[in-house]
Amino acid sequence: MTRTTKITLGAALFAVLASLVVALTATSGGAQAEAQTGAQTAAQPPTRHFVANLKGSTAPFALGYTLADKSSVSSLSSLPAGVQSVFWLGQKCPTPADSSFKAKIDALASNPKVFAYYLSDEPHIGDCPGGPAALRSRADYIRAASGGRQKSFIVLSKVADYKPFAPAGSHVDLVGLDPYPCSIAHPQCDLSKIGEKVTAARAAGVPLTAIVPVYQAFGQERTTSHYYNQPTAAQEHAILTEWKRLVPSPVMDYTYGWGNQGSANPTLVDSLALQNVFATFFATGR
Repeated sequence: MTRTTKITLGAALFAVLASLVVALTATSGGAQAEAQTGAQTAAQPPTRHFVANLKGSTAPFALGYTLADKSSVSSLSSLPAGVQSVFWLGQKCPTPADSSFKAKIDALASNPKVFAYYLSDEPHIGDCPGGPAALRSRADYIRAASGGRQKSFIVLSKVADYKPFAPAGSHVDLVGLDPYPCSIAHPQCDLSKIGEKVTAARAAGVPLTAIVPVYQAFGQERTTSHYYNQPTAAQEHAILTEWKRLVPSPVMDYTYGWGNQGSANPTLVDSLALQNVFATFFATGR
């Protein structure tokens, strides 16, 4: 065997060994990456599901809802295991945290049945320019009193309100967006409304991790001012799927709503088909 042949064979053997090392390293690295991804997924709490206007009903808990609207301390003890509250302290135009507000938070800050506080429903910057600063004082007090365990939550409807009420200015933890795609103007439901509002919110400084999807489960067919249509089961599934595509792992989502109101009738309580859609989606993600 010539020296050249030996060198050639040695080089080939070295190449084979190097390939094996690379393959083993890649496999090990891939396994480590998968393990890390799995650990991160396992560490992330599951999305909490909030429904409003229960009016004393417990039926939604069987569908997978884990957050209920409450507005009195005495009602918290009636919540079953595994269910917490989004406690209503809402104002259309937020005011700064005063002694009355602080006393309420102090009384609830260590209560394990309070997950978040609903501080404002659709405030408009044009109506209350001091709203963001007022919310900041409230959100900061909640954060300090509860050691960061409890959250502050608002819902915004107009794109013009997104930037002033974004977390950077208001210090709120969670921001609900409520594009309702099903109406007499859009009988097939305009899902593009969801993407438009998510895009606008993110551009205005609302982080993806702070966005709370607000699901339309109501219509106005039984009201005197009919504009919104209650989604069909197929339309509701499309709404949930689109939201999941855009905001795949929210801290919480919000279904509006369970019981009838003067401006919302019919609602989720009236449709077993919609209830089945939500129960399946919450259980399987599909």
